[in-house]
Amino acid sequence: MSYIGVLPANITSMAFIKNLFQKPMEADTELPNKDLFFATHRDKLYPWVKVLLSDNDPRLNENVYGFKGDESPIFRNWLEDLIINYVFDMGDRFQVLLQRDLPSSVSENELHDIAVENLSRDVEFLLRDTNFGGYMLTAGGDHEAGSICLPEMWHWLAEHIGNSLIVAIPAKDLVLFVQKGDTDKINNLKIFVHDSFKEGERLLTRNIFEYSRDTAEWSIVDTVGENASR
Repeated sequence: MSYIGVLPANITSMAFIKNLFQKPMEADTELPNKDLFFATHRDKLYPWVKVLLSDNDPRLNENVYGFKGDESPIFRNWLEDLIINYVFDMGDRFQVLLQRDLPSSVSENELHDIAVENLSRDVEFLLRDTNFGGYMLTAGGDHEAGSICLPEMWHWLAEHIGNSLIVAIPAKDLVLFVQKGDTDKINNLKIFVHDSFKEGERLLTRNIFEYSRDTAEWSIVDTVGENASR
């Protein structure tokens, strides 16, 4: 498990996924030999957290991708508007794994396990202090949000801090949290989310989550409105 820094469902109708890639994304070219491609690239397969938009979502713009049927990315729901799908890191670009590209010998659960194992093995998560009194995870800019796929890490964080955690994931590279019950820092966290949506890029969700130290479960506890103020 790579985390350091502190001492010691199916798409049933048209849906849209926001483009959150820094590198070019490819998803429209059918793989010539999906079994061989998967076998040779499986060590560079990673979970990729995105926000799923319905076809009447006001956030729809030119920076989204629409898919249907076999041309849909393989994904699993996480909470509310966040989903996890899967990409191959090709070095100069990301290759999104579509339904049509999954070998018949690999189940979606196995796919998820492979991607999470690769993430845990390859990506180093650093724990940093924030300027508002909370904490944030850094992982090079591409995989911060993917930390939600690593339950052992969140268990460790909650145990280290000694409480359940209130968590925000406003952007692909922003995962921030504070201790549950600290009203001032929770308010500061919400202000940070609000400001991120005014000024940030690669945005994900306004939802505020809780990670329970006791049950290791995630839930939504609040949503930062567009008109929130300091």
